[in-house]
Amino acid sequence: MLRYGAREIRALLEALEAAEKRKPAQVSKREIFARHGLIGSKYDRVFTAIMYKMFRMQGVLDRTVAHALGLPLEELRGFDPMLRQALRLAAYLAQFDETGDRSLVSALLRHGLPILASRYGWRRARLVHKVVERLLDDPWKPSTLEEEFMAKYMVPTDIVQMARRLITGDEELERLLNAINRPSVNSVRVNTLKASFEEVYKTIRSSGLYAWPSERVEGVIRYKGPFNDTLAKLLAEGKIVPQDESSAAAAPLLSPMPGELILDMCAAPGGKTTHLAELSRLQARIVGFDIYWDRLRRMKALVEATGTEPSIAVVKADAANAARIVGRESVDKVLLDPPCSTTGGLHKNVDARWRLNRERVMELQRLQKTLLDAAVEVVKPGGLILYTVCSILAEEGEDVILHALKSGVTWSWCHYTGRTKSRQYCRGR
Repeated sequence: MLRYGAREIRALLEALEAAEKRKPAQVSKREIFARHGLIGSKYDRVFTAIMYKMFRMQGVLDRTVAHALGLPLEELRGFDPMLRQALRLAAYLAQFDETGDRSLVSALLRHGLPILASRYGWRRARLVHKVVERLLDDPWKPSTLEEEFMAKYMVPTDIVQMARRLITGDEELERLLNAINRPSVNSVRVNTLKASFEEVYKTIRSSGLYAWPSERVEGVIRYKGPFNDTLAKLLAEGKIVPQDESSAAAAPLLSPMPGELILDMCAAPGGKTTHLAELSRLQARIVGFDIYWDRLRRMKALVEATGTEPSIAVVKADAANAARIVGRESVDKVLLDPPCSTTGGLHKNVDARWRLNRERVMELQRLQKTLLDAAVEVVKPGGLILYTVCSILAEEGEDVILHALKSGVTWSWCHYTGRTKSRQYCRGR
């Protein structure tokens, strides 16, 4: 059994604080652990596991802390990051830690309280003790069905409520929540401009990875296991592009043809953009917009690696201004993959899910409508727009399309793929 002293407790509290303040959390955690000499130690492994579980169940821990202290959630969210994380840690260890190791709870109270008191005073520091004491005597329990689903599937109650629009009955809702939490299988798309599918498939299989061709999307190879040296070499050579199966289904729906002008409105990091160029055999002209330099740099590197430079122009621009940049009714086809809640793949971001609520989803919807309006403005009469989001919510799918109908555009739901992970809509104007 590990012994936890002041150094270890300070490192854990500082890592939790840093991980909340700066993303990615893994990098922030490593910096703190390195400073305290914990990298690669037994403490590193134990604390990393605890932090991962805490971020995954952050919303549940917040309700648990609020229950223990008799505070509204909004007040807890106003606490300083280290104090808030210390309270979450206390709730996790007191009620949810499956190891049953109470030595870490004791160490948190013995060594953590003085650390917190030095920042916030003893009155605030003792809130950690109050959380432990209350939960050992009176654990938090869900009070509504939405809270039961939140605790079971680690999904915010707002998202549970919004998902109800899509389904009939609690049994189907549970199947949906279970599906979006299930890790997806890794996949890569073969760039046939640089290599044949058979060549790449044989190379991947010979590296020891268990791999098989996608049954849904031509040119995609799915595999189980880590991203190994063989895949890294194929990526560096531009022969593969790491891409989810559902994401790789988008470009074929637009069926890019030689001579067409295609606008990819939110293009970076470029997986779909380079796929469009590949499918047209570099004969389509593709303009890729994005507003972030770091993402555009990644996109340019991918364009160069895949050999799609002759077909693609990478532009730093706000897609909402597309008509002023490329002209009204000037584009044959548009791909719009706007920012969304990513509720179709919650397993990928264990802590990001807890930043989602109804207000955030509606904020995203406003942006999606704005971008879709811009897409309608630039596409030629008879042209094609593909709108795709990695979201299960009608607020980001059907509702956005209904908004577009008011502008006189006719749409049809043309594809659904990836086991609840991606929905794509397309229709000509």
